[in-house]
Amino acid sequence: MAPVDATREPVYGQPASDFSVIVWLDPECPYCKMLGRTPEKVVDASGGRVNLAVRLLPLPMHGRAAFVAAATAICVSRQAPAAGYYRFLDRYMELTGTNGAGLPATAGTSVEALAREAGVKDMAALDTCVHSQDTIQLLGQEFNAATAAGVTGTPAIVVRDNRTGAIAMTEGAIPASEINGVIRTLGAKGAD
Repeated sequence: MAPVDATREPVYGQPASDFSVIVWLDPECPYCKMLGRTPEKVVDASGGRVNLAVRLLPLPMHGRAAFVAAATAICVSRQAPAAGYYRFLDRYMELTGTNGAGLPATAGTSVEALAREAGVKDMAALDTCVHSQDTIQLLGQEFNAATAAGVTGTPAIVVRDNRTGAIAMTEGAIPASEINGVIRTLGAKGAD
């Protein structure tokens, strides 16, 4: 699996870290919602040793809401780089009804409102980006990469030791302690 690359994807934490946590998520997945900010908390507590890349995998069973949220997150990152991307995804995951229900129909909870909250200034450019062939192709490439990596559901969590290239994959809404355990195990193998 290719390392996290801050020049082509939003990275949370230090771009050059010993370990990367890579999460494939569907913005409408209930287990992804349960996972929440857990990977970000792992990065925050790592002292710069771990970074995070969230890769989007909107599943067809979650319908249009999953696709729109994923496309919007990508397009938010074009105007409000990594910080905006993670702010948008965190807020979307907090508010979504999951399983294709999307955001509640209350004031201030549209994807556009969340994009503005995440730092988007040019809403016309956001709309153009969300509906562009480039964005659709990027989501297709992420789907193909996830399939090639053996992802069978979301959230799929890969921990990569960037020093050795070793990886370990797990799935589900796991606690930070489990992610940290995988990091420790890979770190111990890398020390051999």
